[in-house]
Amino acid sequence: MSEKIRNSTTGQARIRFAGFDQLMPHRVQEILLVASMYDAFTLEEGGRLTELLLGEYRELNLSFPPFITRASTGEEALRLISTRPFDMVITMSRLGAMDASTLASRIKEEHKDLPVFSLSFNPRELQHLKERDRDSAIDRFFLWNGDVRLLLAIIKYCEDSLNVAHDSRYGDVRCILLIEDSVRFYSSYLPMLYTEVLEQTQSLMDEGLNISHRLLRLRARPKILLASTFEEAWSLYGLYKDQLLGVISDGRFPWKGNLRPDAGAEFIRRVKYVDPHTPAVLQSTNLEMAETAAAVGAGFIHKNSRKLLRELRTFMLDNFGFGDFVFRDQEGKELGRARDLRTLVDLLRTVPADSIFFHASHDHFSNWLRARTEFALADMLRPRKVTEFPDVEELRTYLIKSINTFRAESRQGIVADFSRRTFDLSSPFVRIGGGSLGGKGRGLAFMNSILHRYGVTHRFPDTVIQVPATAVIGTDVFDKFMAQSDLREFALQDHKDEEIVARFLAAKLPPDIYVDLETFLEQIRYPLAVRSSSLLEDSQFQPFAGVYSTFMLANSHTDLKIRLDQLCDAIKLVFASAYSNAAKSYVEATSNRIEEEKMAIIIQQMVGRRYEHYDYPHFSGVAHSSNFYPVGGLDPSDGVVAVAMGMGRTIVEGGKVLRFSPANPHVLPQFGNTSDWFKNSQREFLAVDVSDPDAYPVANEDFNLATLGLEDALRHGTLEHLGSIYSPDNDIIYPGIHRKGTPLVSFAHILNGDAFPLAEIIKLLLELGRRTMSAEVEIEFAVVLSDQPNHPHQFGFLQIRPLAAGYDAPDIPEDLLWSDEAVVATNVALGNGRHDEIRDIVYVPRDRFDRARTEEIAAEIGALNRELVGKATRYMLMGPGRWGSSDRWLGIPVRWDQISGAHVIVETDLDDFKITPSQGSHFFQNLTSFQVGYLTVNTTEGSSRLDWDWLDAQPGKYCGEFIRHIHLPAEVGVLIDGRSRRGVVLKPGTLEGAD
Repeated sequence: MSEKIRNSTTGQARIRFAGFDQLMPHRVQEILLVASMYDAFTLEEGGRLTELLLGEYRELNLSFPPFITRASTGEEALRLISTRPFDMVITMSRLGAMDASTLASRIKEEHKDLPVFSLSFNPRELQHLKERDRDSAIDRFFLWNGDVRLLLAIIKYCEDSLNVAHDSRYGDVRCILLIEDSVRFYSSYLPMLYTEVLEQTQSLMDEGLNISHRLLRLRARPKILLASTFEEAWSLYGLYKDQLLGVISDGRFPWKGNLRPDAGAEFIRRVKYVDPHTPAVLQSTNLEMAETAAAVGAGFIHKNSRKLLRELRTFMLDNFGFGDFVFRDQEGKELGRARDLRTLVDLLRTVPADSIFFHASHDHFSNWLRARTEFALADMLRPRKVTEFPDVEELRTYLIKSINTFRAESRQGIVADFSRRTFDLSSPFVRIGGGSLGGKGRGLAFMNSILHRYGVTHRFPDTVIQVPATAVIGTDVFDKFMAQSDLREFALQDHKDEEIVARFLAAKLPPDIYVDLETFLEQIRYPLAVRSSSLLEDSQFQPFAGVYSTFMLANSHTDLKIRLDQLCDAIKLVFASAYSNAAKSYVEATSNRIEEEKMAIIIQQMVGRRYEHYDYPHFSGVAHSSNFYPVGGLDPSDGVVAVAMGMGRTIVEGGKVLRFSPANPHVLPQFGNTSDWFKNSQREFLAVDVSDPDAYPVANEDFNLATLGLEDALRHGTLEHLGSIYSPDNDIIYPGIHRKGTPLVSFAHILNGDAFPLAEIIKLLLELGRRTMSAEVEIEFAVVLSDQPNHPHQFGFLQIRPLAAGYDAPDIPEDLLWSDEAVVATNVALGNGRHDEIRDIVYVPRDRFDRARTEEIAAEIGALNRELVGKATRYMLMGPGRWGSSDRWLGIPVRWDQISGAHVIVETDLDDFKITPSQGSHFFQNLTSFQVGYLTVNTTEGSSRLDWDWLDAQPGKYCGEFIRHIHLPAEVGVLIDGRSRRGVVLKPGTLEGAD
């Protein structure tokens, strides 16, 4: 019987530092563990083995994930080895009929280079096994001490043995020599030593890097060489003395076949004779060895010391290159210490020129960088000679520029862990706190990586495409906030939104987050967008678009404490929005549970520019890779873009926007004549009012949003590339704004590519998103156009989400579409599949619709929706205008929680009320995510119809002031073909056989 444990990686991380890909060519990827089921269970220790291995190997850029294959007996192990390759074997002592020494000998007969390590549970087993290993087939014995890290140490030791020759030669990787002959001791000590090496190395690698990149750098960590005899140790020293960081030696071990108490001291004395500067420490249980260690120039650590780990850490920090870079003058006097690259740059600006000359002449900068595994930077600096520069000041400038450039480029495309010590403006994407980034944050982090990896950032001349500077507060902060304030039970109960908001605002965030955010705000002075990023947000089937809150902060107060309070209030308000009644209704309509939801927070630089006391981008947009309503010969795969001047809320809330296909940006179906331009084009736009730095965010997200008119845009100069002029003299619209007439938002110079290559950028990004996410996608963006020749345009990539997947589309014959049995028929339908469970229809009769009272209509629908949802009644909703529009004159401004029970929605025109399908709004995206059938009926075009008379003739179950509810004796049939965009609603009893 064999058992396989696969350690899958979440994806290959991209190495950004030269030299890393050349290191560790031999990885332990296939491990054969020979152990009985009981022994394996003991090692597994309730899952910790798998957990540790996953944590160790995750995102280490492995070509293949590592495997552990278990065999229960020696015979089974030999069969497995004969059929597939393994990198190492770990065998327990107890194997039944065949003991471990016999198994090792059998293995070495056929595979002499395959490492075999034994693991015993007690000293008696170990001694018996060593006596039987007459062929020395077992490469190294280990004694199980209950520490699961021992298995990791064995794997690391095996890898170090395989790679040290290559890595020290080609990567100048450093080594630590451990001399110890006691199996019991090195079995306990080796895991501790590896842990300290990894932790000490990692502690120096946190300059804006995330855990993934720190682990990548640990591939270049020092190798640990283990020797048990004087001869073995001296051989290793001869091979690697030039790369040796230091020696950690036992006091007594075999020399010339005898156990010599002076072996450790003599070995260190010889090392010091070759190189007096080689650090060394002598370890012993004998305190009298301290004087001997001092006599040979070595440190001393008492093995029984309670502070053993701390003493070893101190020694390594002071002697093994993990410490500070110490600036000295020619006489050796200390002038300053740099603990990282940031402080190194700070000191390079101020230390005397002779100190820089001294260190550069001796390659001290590159040596220190190599010890820190900064290979790319070290390789760049090392070849340069002091004599190449006309003076030391030129050298100083070169060093500062090289280090700053390296720091900035190394952070591109990654999510760096926030550090109070190292955070600065060169960190474009950081994570604050642990836990998940949430759906929206994960999408941004993904595209941040993709844009850099595929070279998109500077792909277009005079344009920078990037995710704006972003900090994501992980979901762990949300969990701590909810727990320490005892909010979860309260939030899950039914309360008014105002009560939830008040309770959340009164609570305190975890103490650590205040300090992190204060450090963050000390350097960040631009306006901020504070956005939700829940676990469920932007998933493929429930994107939760627009369900939670977003706040825009001026972040301009002179008092840091006030700016911090404003930011913390915004964070707590976003947390509270997860438990609003609208959010609860949304979650209840999914297969998810509100108690399982967790919230991360995105704090992002607002894309925009200051005009008077307003901040806004030139324009914002939402783009789909699939066009739900292709017209004018366009293909659905061409995609569609909705753009609007100013803030993007105009688009996502269903306001007036301009739509075009990036494949043919000159085709604008919604603007057929000048009348359409006046009726459908944007006349006003949204901006953030930053005039009041004392303004605190409130539950209303619009607390500081201002609605501006085109006269403001003309005054600000932002209509320059977006506007056209309508001339009443000849009824013509002219691109540009430099003539008399009525200004219009036409995007004329944008769509023709003169001012900005928007269509080409969108085509590239949609295709990139589609390919990398293996799904149709939606992206949100904002653009700031440059008015200075040396400053590029800014394309801010704000969001990406997969579009909701659909089911197989039914075939709808032409005759069925136009049969007398069709209540609704259209060629403009969204969705796929059939709905045959609906017997209830809620609709707004033609004679009861009043444009001036659409908000009252929405409220009446919401009340009936609550009743139907409470009875688990699925229904169809019909009515004039655009559902969910924020403009009550364009349709009925329902919220999602007011129609959450509707499974099919029909929007239609009236005689004087033609509609444009809603696309790009959060409301619309949520409808598609729930696979709600969405049918648009424009009867004036002759391509669709709605049988009002049949509806009015059905008995009414409820007749309100504005709406009717009818309950039919049987289910209606709803068929939607997403391929042809045909949709039909059939009268009860006619669906059978229709598909």
